[in-house]
Amino acid sequence: MIFLKKTKNYWFVAIAVIAAWFLLRSDSFLYQEPVGQVTHVKVQAKQKTTDEHNNTDNIYHQQLTVKLLNRNKIIKLTNQYTDSQTVTHKYKVGDQLLLTGHAGHFRIISLKRDAVIGSLVVLLLGLLLIYGKWRATSWLTLSLVANVILFAIALYIDVHLKNPNVILIFSILAIVVASLSLVLVLGRTLQMVVTLLATLLSTVLTMFIMFAALKITGNEGVHFETMSYVTQVPVTLFIAQTIIGVLGAVMDEAADIVAALFGLRREKIERHFKDYWHAGMNVGRDIMGTLINVLFMIFIAETMPMVFLMLRNGNNWPYILDQIMNLGILQTVISGIGIVLAVPVTSALVGWIAERYKVVD
Repeated sequence: MIFLKKTKNYWFVAIAVIAAWFLLRSDSFLYQEPVGQVTHVKVQAKQKTTDEHNNTDNIYHQQLTVKLLNRNKIIKLTNQYTDSQTVTHKYKVGDQLLLTGHAGHFRIISLKRDAVIGSLVVLLLGLLLIYGKWRATSWLTLSLVANVILFAIALYIDVHLKNPNVILIFSILAIVVASLSLVLVLGRTLQMVVTLLATLLSTVLTMFIMFAALKITGNEGVHFETMSYVTQVPVTLFIAQTIIGVLGAVMDEAADIVAALFGLRREKIERHFKDYWHAGMNVGRDIMGTLINVLFMIFIAETMPMVFLMLRNGNNWPYILDQIMNLGILQTVISGIGIVLAVPVTSALVGWIAERYKVVD
């Protein structure tokens, strides 16, 4: 019976994903700007290029026949792309495009990707409902939406204020996001309070260590000026990035340790500090290495495209490490320090509070 129920749920999710895809593929009437669909593609010319490092690429010129879905009109557009598609895109029949312009002067803004993104969101929510509970999934979704809104508000304040205090803005954002996320997911419980305190305390200690290390070394070897597309002071923006990154890594680990230790507390309320301390340290040691490796793999995945591009253009590894991977490595190390610190901080905090607060939630 359980297997049949699970199978029905999978079919329901599959149908919901397909329905979302078709609905979002047909929502062009909701757009004020022109939305088109490619109905025919013709390659008009091909040109081979070679740079000073003997990197070769081919440039293609496409003529696209595009049907305007919300204008009832057919237009012709030209598009130029390369085999590498680093800054260009190859369009094919069936692609939907976001356009701008009017009266025969249209240009492509980008692909219309809402159908793919919407389908993936529906798939995520569906799987959460299958493997979780409706209440937990609802609160988790609400926390994600709330965090996106809070992040957008912080960006708006940062962009529109004159000489904004970036560190203060994103420090407040970190506290509010952590508090709201834990309240919505864990509820207003002692476990939530302990997780929040452990997260904030570990983050503060980690940032203090970072500030102390940078102050002692005079930022030697750290190239803040290599940050891409920065329109503000790079140092403060880097610190704001690091605060958010450390908070996320630490909160993940602190929540796991606190959940495990509160499980022990529910089994037997009369436990001593050392029981929680040893149990928390054991749990932390088991998950610490995995979390640090995940951070490193995320950094490598983000850096790979630029590393490949630099290598293909004749740059050596010392230059790439110094100019491309410098800040990423630093952020990974700082987040790793936060993960290590969170283990004793969380274990000690849970032990201290649980030993004194004997009422089970």
